[in-house]
Amino acid sequence: MNGDILSFLVAVLSFWAFLNIIYLAKKDLFESRGFKLYYGIVLVYRRKYSPKARSIYRKLSYLSVPLSLYGVYIFYATMGYTLLVKLGFINVAGFRGPTLLIPGINITGVSLLYFSIAIVIAAAIHELAHAFTAVSNNIPVKGIGFAIIFFLPIAFTEIDEEEFPKASLKAKTLTLMAGPAANILLALVMIGVLAFIVSPYGLVITDIANGSIAEKYGLVPNSLILEINGEPATFDNLRVVADINKTTVFTMKIILPDGDIRLFNITKPMGERIGIYITQMPSMALVNYLGVQNSLILMNIFIWIQIVNLSLGIINIVPLFITDGGRIAYELSKKPVIGHIASIITLAILVIALAP
Repeated sequence: MNGDILSFLVAVLSFWAFLNIIYLAKKDLFESRGFKLYYGIVLVYRRKYSPKARSIYRKLSYLSVPLSLYGVYIFYATMGYTLLVKLGFINVAGFRGPTLLIPGINITGVSLLYFSIAIVIAAAIHELAHAFTAVSNNIPVKGIGFAIIFFLPIAFTEIDEEEFPKASLKAKTLTLMAGPAANILLALVMIGVLAFIVSPYGLVITDIANGSIAEKYGLVPNSLILEINGEPATFDNLRVVADINKTTVFTMKIILPDGDIRLFNITKPMGERIGIYITQMPSMALVNYLGVQNSLILMNIFIWIQIVNLSLGIINIVPLFITDGGRIAYELSKKPVIGHIASIITLAILVIALAP
């Protein structure tokens, strides 16, 4: 167990230990405000809430159909391509396939904070979309709430389960589609926003390795790399320089944190690393307005909102046993066995595609 995972687990367990102490001491206060603690690691908040039915919500709910179909297409196209590569029908050098995002394992450090913010936004958007679509289609909503299960925040909508089966097939399908579709729509909006705030070239130095070549030449965090060997700085042309397995000399045009623009002539001995940690550069307009650090924070928040919403939307719209897509398959087929078969096939595809 590496240090990041251990630190994450210690922080999470410390949070729950503190919360349990406070909850036991003020249990009546917590429960009077709608909070309940289950099993020591599940905090649930519920409140009665039913949004007003409006015709605009019903009209907007029809957007769920193309957005849901887009999500289904992306899932099966991606997974199908991954399976073809893994089975050897397509040869792609260095292909890794889709990766499962796991907090504390492959999401650590400050990325975990961005992920948590994004998952809260995604869950809220998802459940509110269910609620607004349900009431606009005459399906009663009893309440909304959220829960934290160990470290995973989720939101939920309590639809009247007695009235839901009585609704028309269209109303039920649109209500189930609304959550994943809202996530996919938000992800697409974020892609559009990122096209404006992320520079097509340029890199930001986020950290410097101790004793590295970069430290020797005076490179510092929050510097902007504009050019490498006279070409616009990108991950690819930096990788070309970094992978040269012999002593090489290269140049980097850099804007230092104080605004000074310098041209660094760097000699990289054979076998040594440059020693810089980098990320994509925000647009210069954003950097000039907010500064490097604040621009990076905003950019990363938007990136994680896009990643989490697209992932959540796609995985929820395909037929799996516990997803909205699974329930849609049951409703459309009207036969549980068909829904089960669809879920089993989708689960098998997902497991094989994610397998190392």
